Amino acid sequence: MKCYLINLDRSADRLEQMEREFSRYGLDFTRVPAVDGRLLSQAELDAVVAPVRRWEIPMPPGEIGCFLSHRRCLEIIASGDDAFAAVFEDDIVLSKQAQTVLSSSDWIPADTDIIKIETFNTVILLDAATRIKGSDCSYGRLLSKHLCTGGYIVSRDAAKRMLTFMNQISVPIDNLIFDPAYEMFAGLNIYQIYPALCKQEGFVSLIESDRKTLRRQYKHRPSFPGLVVREIARSYNRSAHILSPSKLWTRLTSKKRWLRVQFKP
Repeated sequence: MKCYLINLDRSADRLEQMEREFSRYGLDFTRVPAVDGRLLSQAELDAVVAPVRRWEIPMPPGEIGCFLSHRRCLEIIASGDDAFAAVFEDDIVLSKQAQTVLSSSDWIPADTDIIKIETFNTVILLDAATRIKGSDCSYGRLLSKHLCTGGYIVSRDAAKRMLTFMNQISVPIDNLIFDPAYEMFAGLNIYQIYPALCKQEGFVSLIESDRKTLRRQYKHRPSFPGLVVREIARSYNRSAHILSPSKLWTRLTSKKRWLRVQFKP
């Protein structure tokens, strides 16, 4: 399966690390020069950002560059000959299962639009599982939010359809694709591999600092009682896939299951 790696020209250290990581498992990739949002003029940024903000904070330049970089990859895939291809960001580590799973696309269901192959280590809802022959991985239909775009497989046909949603930017690329709150998710057949084939690790995010700065500007700090409630909620959410009555009912009465997607090197 053809793999595309998004990489900024100024991130030579990341490229070198990815070359080592992929070669460790006998995998090749085609580098796709990333769009550096910080080098875009204000006029260029304004030209691609939607006039109505749909996300919690304004889109910082790095976030815009990330979105445009993924759009560039989808354009390549949409105009290519391969039925499926994989897209990676340049801050991931791979599982040894990647060598087997990415060696062919024969195992991919015919109705597939996207297969998310990374994990953000959050609890997600999956439909019935299918084992990938010759590997320790399974996949199931993704039925809930699971952010990040560090690694995913996309079909050529889906890439064409996705591009029609990407003329203007109103939310980050991972929200647009992997968040049911936005319309693209409902129109795609998205599967999740588990254990995941990759996860983001080893590098400091180039856009997270901008996100944090803007969140401080656009969000009010909660009161002390609010902080207590938030911490209690966080503790509950860590085990909600086991303790929640509704999620327990789902596990007992259907083939769907709530789980935390693990990563095994």
